[in-house]
Amino acid sequence: MALRYGLVPNHLTDDPNDCMAVTTENETISKEAIVEQMIGKGSTITKAEALSVIEEFEYAVVDAVKSGNNVNTELFKISPSIVGVFNDSNDGFDTSRHAVKINLNAGKRLSEVADQIDLRKVSITAIQPIPQKFIDLITKVTNESFTAGQVASIRGSNLKFDAADSNQGIFFIDKDGNETRVDNLIKNYPSELLFIVPAVLTTGSYEVEIRCVYHKSKSLRKGRFAIDLVPVN
Repeated sequence: MALRYGLVPNHLTDDPNDCMAVTTENETISKEAIVEQMIGKGSTITKAEALSVIEEFEYAVVDAVKSGNNVNTELFKISPSIVGVFNDSNDGFDTSRHAVKINLNAGKRLSEVADQIDLRKVSITAIQPIPQKFIDLITKVTNESFTAGQVASIRGSNLKFDAADSNQGIFFIDKDGNETRVDNLIKNYPSELLFIVPAVLTTGSYEVEIRCVYHKSKSLRKGRFAIDLVPVN
């Protein structure tokens, strides 16, 4: 297997010939599939035992992070941080202005794998929205947080959509899968969307997805940021 990628125009640089790589048509492996691979190599543990151990491991990691700790393993590094602007050195954490963000990075073992991944360049036959930057125009923070009820910008490629179609647009999706569509759109260009973040998005963390139907196509195309964003009011 190989990591499939294609090249699309990069509208974030000044050179009109610049391109960026977009991964495409790559399979997603579930926890159950990982366990099947484990026991398929002649492991003496059963599938139920393996799933139970993984469940306990996940619980221990979550409990450690919940206690405010960093977690460092060979596979990943987790560290909580705080986003938002503090008025001065005497200011304290305020849930209406600040939020806790969970940062996840590759550990040593995963980082070493990056150079070993086989690559396969393919043609991008289906146009899709490619969001690259989410900018909170109030705090000037990029790809990290947003201010509910204020103006934000999304920059990338193929972003323009039909605002009159409720199936298309900018969608904020919470951890439970609940979706909030952006109603107040200021700019709707292929390389930039300027809009007002829905005022109701004040807590939690969100995935941001762009949905478009392009000319001469009836299918809904989606593009999602790889990172979750948190609100800072």
